[in-house]
Amino acid sequence: MQNINEIIKESMIANAIKCNYDESFETILNKLKKPELKAIVDTHGLKGCSSLAKGGLIERIKTTLSDAARLEYILCGLDEVMMSDFVMLVNEPYVSVDAVMSNCVQVLFSLGYVLPVMNGKEVVYVMPQIVKDVYATIDHASLEEAKVRTDLIYLYMKALVNLYGVCEFNQLVSVFNQYEAPELTPEEALNVLFCKLTFKGDVQSFGPLFVSDVLLIDSEMEAVMLYEMHQDKPYYMPTKEEVMQYGIDQGEWTPQLEQVYKFISENICEDQKMAREIAHEMGVAFTYKYQAKLAFMALESRGIEIESYNIGQALMVLLMDAFNHARTWENKGFRQMDQEVEASNDAQANQVIVPMINPMKSTKIGRNEPCPCESGKKYKKCCGR
Repeated sequence: MQNINEIIKESMIANAIKCNYDESFETILNKLKKPELKAIVDTHGLKGCSSLAKGGLIERIKTTLSDAARLEYILCGLDEVMMSDFVMLVNEPYVSVDAVMSNCVQVLFSLGYVLPVMNGKEVVYVMPQIVKDVYATIDHASLEEAKVRTDLIYLYMKALVNLYGVCEFNQLVSVFNQYEAPELTPEEALNVLFCKLTFKGDVQSFGPLFVSDVLLIDSEMEAVMLYEMHQDKPYYMPTKEEVMQYGIDQGEWTPQLEQVYKFISENICEDQKMAREIAHEMGVAFTYKYQAKLAFMALESRGIEIESYNIGQALMVLLMDAFNHARTWENKGFRQMDQEVEASNDAQANQVIVPMINPMKSTKIGRNEPCPCESGKKYKKCCGR
């Protein structure tokens, strides 16, 4: 399967502009059709361009790319790898498509900051001289300071959507200002989100909220339903250490999840690295929706079979315990067990199926036996398919 960089490279080669790399920026732009020029203008969000002829569009593009403040804003959205590629493009007359490691090049192309052109029969990336000249005027110490703050604010955003699923900007401001300075405003937060959205998709804008991209993959209704479920519930206030952890990775490695990993490595998968990946995947699934079938799918997708019904049931008990100690989106970051204690509802814990004392005759789950994921279906109709 192709990775995203290979797909982007093929797309850029297919869209290469038929001219030499050393031709002027205006000459290269003149090779583009009017709809292609209009697309660049639209990507920048420029207004009042719908009636412009081709020459007028080219002038608007040149003026826009000469704006140092706009370039600084774009650069604040780049991560370290992307920034390294940008600097390489600044310092070279052209760069091979194989030399660019990040996937930001397609976005930079859509904005006009990078152009795929020809060097003989080879497609190469060129940065217009007008962009290089503007970059040379930027105060790089000031830019680095702005990038550090932008990255920090975005880390808090990512941490809170990993913790809550959906989050109001006021909650972000509250958490950020408890641990960081200078103070964050909702306006600055929104500006950072739109800046990062240019290149990243981990956090999405959804009306007055920012949400996890997971909630928008299939339908926006999941985000709506989670937000409605959140009403009248308090947010869990994370420590700074938890913010740093959730900003890097979704989910929390609890002692209970450690037991799941240990059980998998000892009874199901001898590959320690893979066993940890499986346990982590199961732990991440706890945050937004606990379904036993999802846990078993983590094994099935890797071609791993559970050797007996007893093992499957024992894993179910450990998973339920890990889920009860997980911070969930439904509970706005509070642990599942915290909500159960508050409601004095121990019924769910009492319904957990305990492993059978007597081993089954078969060493594997029979195809007509109940599936360990408790779906109510036969194994052959569920996880055994």
